[in-house]
Amino acid sequence: MADYYTEQDRTQALLGIYQVAKCVYDIATTGKHDELAFKTAINSLFIMNPDDTLDVYGGDIENLQIGISTLLAQMGSNSTEELRNLEITRYAINLITLERSVQQTDGILASIAQGLSQAEKQRLLFDDFHENVIASLANVYTKNVSELSPRIMVKGQHGHLQNPQNANKIRALLLAGIRSAILWRQCGGSRWKLLWSRKKILRLTQSMHRPKNDGNNDGESLFRRH
Repeated sequence: MADYYTEQDRTQALLGIYQVAKCVYDIATTGKHDELAFKTAINSLFIMNPDDTLDVYGGDIENLQIGISTLLAQMGSNSTEELRNLEITRYAINLITLERSVQQTDGILASIAQGLSQAEKQRLLFDDFHENVIASLANVYTKNVSELSPRIMVKGQHGHLQNPQNANKIRALLLAGIRSAILWRQCGGSRWKLLWSRKKILRLTQSMHRPKNDGNNDGESLFRRH
């Protein structure tokens, strides 16, 4: 990736964070998730040498439509209390904050990279989204990130959260959320930019939005600066 990043690069990485937050919320509360959004998040963990920011998400803005609709609902000036969801916002902000703890804790990035290498080998043995692969990614999160501050406490329906496959999906998604948060920081993102560039972010996000009725399906190493 280039050394110079635009507001569009930062926005796309931020969309990756919000997409993860929405998937986590959906699994925790309903036991279901958007399949394309989930696969895009998991795949982003294995994109080691992207040509640009969007390449991390499969090179197609269609893959980020859930993140786009979620960010617009959460941050849009026309959003109502019914559209906004404090849990989703909390997950997104905590992922951004947690990324700093990951970066500042000695040995964590190397350990995560090692865990991802092992998960990559499992993808060769099974299919890309086999439950064993997801369990391996969940273990990487649990081992390296789950105890760092701020701890992300996922709320939802007890039955969904106690389901081992759901729990693994949530942890794997949170790891992907950290990946997007690192990318966002690499692209020049910060808490201040999120505050002061809100209108630009919303304008860019709206330009990337593909309404469902259009017929679209709605449905270097990873942690080093590229």
